[in-house]
Amino acid sequence: MVGTLNAPAPPAAHAAPGRRLRIAQVVVTYPPYRGGIGNVAHAYAEGLRARGHEVDVFTPAYGGAPVEQPGVHRLRARVRAGQFALLPQLAHCCAGYDVVHLHFPFFGAAGFVAWARARGRIARLVLTYHMDAHASGLRGAAFACHRRLVLPWTVRQADRILVSSRDYAAHAALGRLADLQDRVEEHPFGVDATRFHPGPAPAARARLALRDAPTVTFVGGLDRAHAFKGVGVLLQAAARLDRDVQLVLVGDGDLREAYRRQAVALGLGERARFLGGLADADLPDAYRAADVVVLPSVGRGEAFGLVALEAAACARPVVASDLPGVRTVVREGATGKLVPPGDVGALAEALADLLADAARAQALGTAARTRVEAELTLEHALDRLLASYARLLAA
Repeated sequence: MVGTLNAPAPPAAHAAPGRRLRIAQVVVTYPPYRGGIGNVAHAYAEGLRARGHEVDVFTPAYGGAPVEQPGVHRLRARVRAGQFALLPQLAHCCAGYDVVHLHFPFFGAAGFVAWARARGRIARLVLTYHMDAHASGLRGAAFACHRRLVLPWTVRQADRILVSSRDYAAHAALGRLADLQDRVEEHPFGVDATRFHPGPAPAARARLALRDAPTVTFVGGLDRAHAFKGVGVLLQAAARLDRDVQLVLVGDGDLREAYRRQAVALGLGERARFLGGLADADLPDAYRAADVVVLPSVGRGEAFGLVALEAAACARPVVASDLPGVRTVVREGATGKLVPPGDVGALAEALADLLADAARAQALGTAARTRVEAELTLEHALDRLLASYARLLAA
């Protein structure tokens, strides 16, 4: 049953290598929820379908009216708390596919998928290790316990472990599991370079009802789950910039009003524009409207930076925190600037430097777009993914 809260009957047979594959993608969030893990799974699912493969997506139902999407199965959780969802039915749902692709972390579900692989109910398991989970307080203690006791067994059930960069993997909990390194493959994510493409900033600003002024753009969640994005640090840095600079923040969440109050307290006033969550059709204009795009993340929750990739596709330079993984997307002095995480002064200085040197900013943005076209489009990512699947099926 497609598009409902119940899972479909599992397919009965496996496709041969090189033929139409039946693939299950298992992921904690999925659009319309905006988040990096779900966006990657969505891009994979849609791209694989476009290439003729059959893809089912299994994700929790997070309340409200179910979102009807063909091939997307929103499962009722036995227990749900935040982005934790207890889904033991996944052990049955994932049986019979050629490949089950689990996007990790997925607390309350990953263990059941790994158990099914260990028992032979799943023929082949691919796991994309997106990031370590970090938090403070009791949640942080629970995550640490999971990393020590549960994570090693879970990832050991995977036949292939995909990472967006070996740089991040080496610094993550995964890097401490030496016996798994022969299963690890580097799979940088890709961007739709036809949707995200360069365009004139003044026209994009006009479409978004922004002032035609020097512009710094931030795109990201403004909720507690994305507190690591460093919006508070960005607001402090923006307060040190020239008064003609406008800061555009795209995103929504339960921290939006707190950030707005902080902006007022810092004297930013109308210079900080909170646009909320833009429609997909308008998102590319948010990047084109910018002179500089900023990724000020302050923690290891940021493992790659899809925002930096989308900005690069729009030929915009990025100022980002110097974090494992992120620095493989933003190359210091080549496609943007890197600054120490949480350093307000360094962030303000890097933004001011690029805003003051339009020629330099344009050169960095052009180089970023060239790199995307050479190796970081969605088609490149799908080629890598299907090659990995093919090697697994051949084995």
